[in-house]
Amino acid sequence: MKALIIFAHPREESFSHALLDTVTKALQAKNYQVTVRDLYAMNFNPILQGKDAIHIEDGQFVREQEDFPDEIKLEQQLMLASDLYIYIFPIWWNGMPAIMKGYIDRVFQHGFAYSFDDPAVRDQFLGKRALFLTPTGQPQLIDGEENPLSVAIKTVTSGWLFNSNGVEVIDHIFYGRVPYLTRAELEDYLEDTRQIINKL
Repeated sequence: MKALIIFAHPREESFSHALLDTVTKALQAKNYQVTVRDLYAMNFNPILQGKDAIHIEDGQFVREQEDFPDEIKLEQQLMLASDLYIYIFPIWWNGMPAIMKGYIDRVFQHGFAYSFDDPAVRDQFLGKRALFLTPTGQPQLIDGEENPLSVAIKTVTSGWLFNSNGVEVIDHIFYGRVPYLTRAELEDYLEDTRQIINKL
């Protein structure tokens, strides 16, 4: 089995990096082949250029540059070669970091991640699964209920990203109040992550 981790956080001392390390080791212990795409370390260019952007002409989706850039082809090939996708990123301003959003904009293009007229696009993702792990400063629960901001964030990230292809979203886990917790409490989060990976 092959796992592809898409990671976004600029600080190596962050809890997000601790999550990345925990997930990588837990997957390797289960004999997964793990590929990590650390977007900040890669200096990934998140800017979608006009020539690569989809638009409509005469009722058809087209782009000026018909072929994807080489660096985007690589990311797409890694996705197709993998069985499991894991996205690790913090929640900033109630959304994903800009570099992660740019990765989505550039990689999840029409004709690759979705298509309105070619079922083969959907079928190439059948059997693949995805897991989202997102640290945040917000509480996970408010008055005993799931934080409504978390619900909204799920809707526009994990709830939307794969709705046009065959990827199964396993879960979207929020780790709340991260900046305010002790090391022992953060270790509880990491143990929770290990258990999630062990149950895959």
